[in-house]
This record gives sequence, structure tokens and C-alpha cells, in this order.
Amino acid sequence: MSNLEIISLTKSNLRDAIAENKYWAGTYEPAFSKNKAKWMLENTRANDDDVLAVLGYEKHTIIAFIYFVPDLVKSADGSLVKVFWSQRWWVSDKYKETVLSTYIKKHSLNACNNQAIIKFLGDKTKAYYKKQPFTEFSKRKRYIIIFSLDSQLLIYRKASLKFFKPLLKLLDSFSRRIVAIVNNIKSNKKGKHITSKHVSQIDTDTWDFIEKHSSTDIVPKSKEFINWQISNSQYHNLTDSKEPDYKCLLGTIAKKIHNSNFVIKNKNEIVGFVSGFVSGNRFIIRYFITNKTYYDDCLNVLIKSLIDSKCTLLQTENSELGDSIINKYFKVYADVKELVSLVHNDVDINLQNAVVTDQDGNFF
Repeated sequence: MSNLEIISLTKSNLRDAIAENKYWAGTYEPAFSKNKAKWMLENTRANDDDVLAVLGYEKHTIIAFIYFVPDLVKSADGSLVKVFWSQRWWVSDKYKETVLSTYIKKHSLNACNNQAIIKFLGDKTKAYYKKQPFTEFSKRKRYIIIFSLDSQLLIYRKASLKFFKPLLKLLDSFSRRIVAIVNNIKSNKKGKHITSKHVSQIDTDTWDFIEKHSSTDIVPKSKEFINWQISNSQYHNLTDSKEPDYKCLLGTIAKKIHNSNFVIKNKNEIVGFVSGFVSGNRFIIRYFITNKTYYDDCLNVLIKSLIDSKCTLLQTENSELGDSIINKYFKVYADVKELVSLVHNDVDINLQNAVVTDQDGNFF
């Protein structure tokens, strides 16, 4: 590892970098798209001197990357504390067996004054965090529900199956159609006055509904915050433009990538808000907020939108939602895994009984 350069990218630095086109003109290899960079600047909870990313370069080639999202979290006493969601920790394969990984992680924690919070602990990082001053909280389940044979996943898990790729793709397509037909019939069973409307941003009426159902979230919400969170301006959709000559380490460049948001009404009354991140065949729940009386109706709208999006994988950390889908709808496979969040011990906050929901720290 020679000529290592570590850059702590603050909001102010990023603004200058965009103006100068520093990371997208071929000099420095970018870690994320310019669309994502501009979206990061719109985070009103980030100050100019807040670190948004830590970049490791070797001769202008990206070899390490840490991504932060500054945010506010409510303590048990109701006070708000500034934190930095640690969203991505990446090191080039070339240096995975070196000290670079822990070195850049330590550098990133110093850059945010140890005010770090992690939405979930991954299998590959468990050993590291067990030795660090972090405290676990919000134990919960993550549901990954698959509605086809998913040929790509099968080949990923067992490489030898790549020799049967044409057959697997055929079976995948067939299974997807059968499952979609069955679930489409099930999802049509909703109240006669139930309607849904796709929206790109929420209005005041929708925010009033969400506010009543999100008051206990550990991350305080607002109309402006949610509209920033679900904004499609952060993505580079390849159906609208040609593929750039770099990769986005935040996964925001794809042929099909957007947020899918629905406002659900019974006659003229808002009874639900559903938002999901769509990328390829994945549908990751961001918001599933309902009036309990119309829970099943909102669930049917969600499944119908999943089918219409042609996604075959749904992910959620909402146990009630995950169990409802598994029990009510036809699926091929469901994986349920225990998750836990972490907070650095230097963060002056009590999260002992806190629960992290789908909509908290969700910045796909």
C-alpha cells in the first residue's frame, strides 16, 4: 500500500467537490454518483463541518470508503442527540487482509467524534465490533421473502449451478409468473372504497397522517425530512441515460432504481402510507404505516405494487408485516434473521429500550 491518501469529506468539502467536478471528471475515482452527492448536500440535519464520508485513495484509485448520514435520534427522556449513521464500510479486495480496514474505520470514528450509530450488525463485522466500545440495542428480526426461484441468488450461493443458468432462468421466470398470479388474486380482496395513488413526494395531509403514527420513532420525522429521504433525485437510472464509466459503492446506479410510494385512502380518508426502495428485483420497505382498521387493505396494496414492479424479493424489519406476508401470501422462500443495532459508548444517549424501525436510518 503506497501513496495512501485519506480524505475526510465534510458537507462543505462535498459542495466544493461538486462545483469543481473533482470526483467525476476522471482525476479521483468516485465512490458514489453525482446524483447521490447532490442529495447528500440537501440533508438539513448535516452541518457544513459534518463528515459525510471518509475516502481512502492509492494514486487516485478508491481503495477504502466509509459512508455517514448525519441525523437526529431521540433519547429515552425525549431529548434529541446528533448522530452519524454508519451506512457503508468498504475496502478493496486487494487490501481486505491488511490493516487498512480497521485503520480507515478508526479514522472515520475520529472524524465524527465517535458519535456513530449502526442500524444493523453484519456477520463480517461482528468480530471487530465486539472488541470496540459499542453497545447493542434494538434486537429485532429482518425478513427476506422471495417470490420466485431467483436464479441469480441460487447461482450466487452455489457457483456450480452457473452451468445450468439458462434452465434456472426459465424456471425462475415461470415460478415468478405463477406466484404473481396467485398473489394478485389474493391482493384484489380489499374494501370497495379503498384506493391508492402513487406519489413522488408527500403533501401536508399525508404528513399529518404519518405524524400521528410515527411519534414513537427514535428518529424524529417531518414532511421535509421524508420528502428528502424518498427523493428519486438521488438515483442514476440507466433507463434514462447511459452507464457512467465508474461504479457507485452505494448502489444508486441501476437499470431500474427508484422509490415507490403510495398513499392509501378509504373514500377520502388517508388510511395508509407505503414506501419502498426498488432496485432490480428487490423491494425494500421504507415505510409501512397504516390505520389498524385497514391494515389488510394496505397490505394488499403493498403486494399489488410489488407484483406491478416485477420485484421478486421483499425485505422488511417489521415483524408484524413480515409474518403477515409469510402467512397470507404465496412465496417460494423466506429467510428470517436476528438483527441488532449498535451505538458508540461516547454518544450521550439512552437507547436501552429503543426500537429501530424500517423508516429509521433507512437511506438506501
